[in-house]
Amino acid sequence: MGGADKFNNQQILVVGATGALGGAIARQLKVEGADLIVSGRDQRKLAALTAEFAGSSLSVDLSDSTGCAQLAEAVGELDGVVYAAGVAPVVPVRYLKDADIEACLNLNTTMPLLLIRELLKKKRLKTGASIVWISSVSSARGTVGYAAYAASKAGLEASARCLALELAPKGIRVNCIAPGMIETDMADATAERISDEALAAHLKAYPLGAGQPTDVAAATSFLLSQESRWVTGITLPVDGGFSI
Repeated sequence: MGGADKFNNQQILVVGATGALGGAIARQLKVEGADLIVSGRDQRKLAALTAEFAGSSLSVDLSDSTGCAQLAEAVGELDGVVYAAGVAPVVPVRYLKDADIEACLNLNTTMPLLLIRELLKKKRLKTGASIVWISSVSSARGTVGYAAYAASKAGLEASARCLALELAPKGIRVNCIAPGMIETDMADATAERISDEALAAHLKAYPLGAGQPTDVAAATSFLLSQESRWVTGITLPVDGGFSI
């Protein structure tokens, strides 16, 4: 099943919808018939998304568990949850600040887990719901300057595997997507910190070249849908062959 009937008015929450990946995911799900609730940090983009979808948006501070509780309180029963929020302090370890490490681990690893905790406590996840967390290929492959970010994403994937086992009796699936180099603002900011030669060398590691946000959106749609009903606890690389 595809097109506007794929999600048939299912309620799906997209956290981090104002980012490039989150926005692409939200747009694809909307085209495929989902009723969206979007959340993000950029108020201007969030307002534009809400107007575009004629849907609902929620602005919460996800710096601590209070924001997760507020988000869980505000939504109804959900068929799907996408967590696409994240930060990437890309610098050598000797230059990492305490606050950068804490913010990275908090937003990328702790908050998605606490959000699911609050949604479960409020009984917001329907039987058969699907949870998709956006990770990164850096979780499994060493890259200079990515120590904090890679640690946060590796922790995210480990949590997802445990959560998949815990929620399987309820028919709730939990999976991650690990994008490689996607043309986004975050990637552009990273490229500004390295030389053109280093960037060119990195891109050579991608047999299919750099990806687009729509590539991640398509994979997310698959993992949210019943097309992947027998898939849980995995991390799906969407990386143009980088991992091989």
